[in-house]
Amino acid sequence: MLSALERGETDGILPAASHFMDRFAQFMLGAGIPKVFDEFPDHRKRKWIAPFFFCNVLLHKSLLRLTSLSSIGPFLFSSPDVMRTLGFQMRQIREGFYRVDGMRPFNEEAMSDFFAGCELSGYLKNQKVALRALMKSHPEIISDGSIIMDVLDTRIPAGNRCKEQKHLETCVLCSMSEGEVLPILWNIGKANTKADVTQGKALMSAAMPILRGRAKRLIVDRGFISGSWITKLKRDEKLDVVIGLKSDMVLHQDMISLSKHLDTKWERVESPKYHKGEIPKRYICYLSELNLWEECEAPLSGIVIRDKYADRTEYQTVVTTDLEATGKQIHAWIRSRWEIEEAFMTESRYGCLNRIGSCRESVAAAIVHFSLLAYALLKLFERQDEAERRDIRPRLMTAGVEFVAYWREYYAIIFPSKLVELVARCAPSWGERLPSILEKLRILEQPP
Repeated sequence: MLSALERGETDGILPAASHFMDRFAQFMLGAGIPKVFDEFPDHRKRKWIAPFFFCNVLLHKSLLRLTSLSSIGPFLFSSPDVMRTLGFQMRQIREGFYRVDGMRPFNEEAMSDFFAGCELSGYLKNQKVALRALMKSHPEIISDGSIIMDVLDTRIPAGNRCKEQKHLETCVLCSMSEGEVLPILWNIGKANTKADVTQGKALMSAAMPILRGRAKRLIVDRGFISGSWITKLKRDEKLDVVIGLKSDMVLHQDMISLSKHLDTKWERVESPKYHKGEIPKRYICYLSELNLWEECEAPLSGIVIRDKYADRTEYQTVVTTDLEATGKQIHAWIRSRWEIEEAFMTESRYGCLNRIGSCRESVAAAIVHFSLLAYALLKLFERQDEAERRDIRPRLMTAGVEFVAYWREYYAIIFPSKLVELVARCAPSWGERLPSILEKLRILEQPP
């Protein structure tokens, strides 16, 4: 291999160190995620490649913000050390699963075909297994008992062969954990087939057997309005609901009328974070014994939110079945619902939710699924990794960052000093290949 480098013959040079991936792999093992991936629904007749490999690779696509399935090979399958961390053994790395295939261990078409054969319901089924594993390994995943639900829309752009643009809707349940929102369970379906509240009922039916006794309140927006459902959650699951009311509801209008009495006590609270233009001054008033919603049999209390602008005043109303909650608590809970919006925006901007090319619906669902899972796992990993780094203890000395050079079926792990020596001593032999190698290294040096 070194002789090939001296001649300037190399198929690529990449950093060999994968310290983050090694630590993340250990975190995954501790959380029981590899076993979860092993149980991913598999409808194939020929099962040459275990589901774990497809799931783990697609998860790392999201972790490393790779823009497409085709970008997986040049990044994740370029370094034997990275592939080892992904769980592949040496024979799979060197020979691949299909010897007639040029890409090792497999190509993006094999991955796409695997997920294309998955039913949309399979993602919820496997995420339920993942949630149970995470609840066991990270019980702090629900630290204050709050769970928040919202619906995420994903567009699949039109492609060649006259394929039309399609939409998926994902009903996502998040937990509040140590001040952060973590996606913990979701159900992916075709858009415009079910109302938000219908999706919410189905997802909560799947979630409560796992969260029963841990979840204390469900925080949702007005799209999930259903008085009978709220009553059922309070009566059967002992789960309180915090929800905003629609402006055309009688209860909303009556609450605003009650708030305008002269003896109403208004309390100044923090102004909203999300606004356009002028920042309003926000006040709230607390109202109890709200028995004005016929469909909801559970007793309610709530708040009226008054936002004062220079030229107008706007009102919102929020109710809850938790009669012991104060006005400030209700306001804090409903404000936390915006954290899920921020999580969606963050993952769309920096993750893979808005980087879905034209593909089959189930493949797009897989990208959404592993993007949400990657977001939650990375948040938990960051906490654990930070805590371990604060734990000062002796560490083994390491040599530093190495490079791995490839040529045909061979590779060599070398130190940067050795690489520089070879390039400096044998530069004429590299010829026209040197600029392209250097350009690839410069790309890798750029921040994501």
